[in-house]
Amino acid sequence: MDKLGINLGFLVSQIINFTLLALLLYVLLYKPVLRMLDARKARIRKQVEDAETAARRAAEAEQEYERMVDQARKEGQRIIAQATETSQKVAEEIKAKAEVDAVEIRRRAADELARQREQLGVELRQEVGDLSITIARQLIGASLDEDSQRRLIAKFLAETEGLS
Repeated sequence: MDKLGINLGFLVSQIINFTLLALLLYVLLYKPVLRMLDARKARIRKQVEDAETAARRAAEAEQEYERMVDQARKEGQRIIAQATETSQKVAEEIKAKAEVDAVEIRRRAADELARQREQLGVELRQEVGDLSITIARQLIGASLDEDSQRRLIAKFLAETEGLS
């Protein structure tokens, strides 16, 4: 092998050195690098799983948000409908009370009118009576006693009531 330029002792030592170096690199570098890569792969896998979990939770939170918004919208519509119904009831109650009050006011006005009419009738009769006494005095020229005057007035009023 000398003719080929290969030194057998040097070749064996190179093979032994290469084998030792390969074993040494395998033990010292390759395994730690593999462990580091495996650890990194596990971290990445965990981060991907965490990201998927976060995305799932975000989707669930969005669905919950949409459900709450929908529920709030329905509740708002229910409250508006209830307020509308309540306002209609109140309006009807106010209208009914106003009608009752109007009827009461009309009744009172009619009572007051009847009372005033009766009072005017009494006053008119008294005036007519006083006038008739005055006319009777002037016509007769003498004064009648009080009792006679009253009888005459009562008779006159009875006759005038029959006319009206």
